Amino acid sequence: MDIANAIAHQLGIEVRLVIKAWDTLIPELQKGSFDIAMNGIEDTEDRKKIVLFSDPYYIYSQKITVRKETKGISLLADLKGKKVATLSGTAAEDILRQTAGIHVVTNPEIIYSYKDLEDGKVDAVLLDTPIAAAYGATNPKLKNVGESFGEGQYVIALRKEDKALMDAVNQALTVLKNNGDLKAIYTKWGIMDPHQKKIGLK
Repeated sequence: MDIANAIAHQLGIEVRLVIKAWDTLIPELQKGSFDIAMNGIEDTEDRKKIVLFSDPYYIYSQKITVRKETKGISLLADLKGKKVATLSGTAAEDILRQTAGIHVVTNPEIIYSYKDLEDGKVDAVLLDTPIAAAYGATNPKLKNVGESFGEGQYVIALRKEDKALMDAVNQALTVLKNNGDLKAIYTKWGIMDPHQKKIGLK
């Protein structure tokens, strides 16, 4: 929301928040439920065929979360033979399904994956670093482990016909990158890291 509000400020407009299930964001965007979809959307080739993407605004990577008492899990390879929860339709799901021996449990909303982990229904959660920072690191029963991996980009999705709006959003993002506002937002939320050099943040 901080980023959305900062972009809106640059555009001289106000944000009207519309909340939808994550895995319905692109279909809802296409049918006109809102004008911009922005919620950890990854720039996959399949999505690129049906919507416009802004310039990347964050470089994410994947992070493993386990229960506090869990030992012996810190790498993707350690998840083999384990039940691992993630959000449906994400890069994390793709990575898990491409790794033999992992039992993948998908959920339509983030909170359910971490609740399943907390309740002992799964052995780990794999999701993007900002999500793990918000849900894994802040839960006293859970912990984030190992180095992050599987780098990718977050983008804003817009309808194919809204190129002028996409251009305006990209101009706003450029200003926020150059004036330090984007870095300040990431620092505030504890997700500023060296990966962000790839989008021009230092």
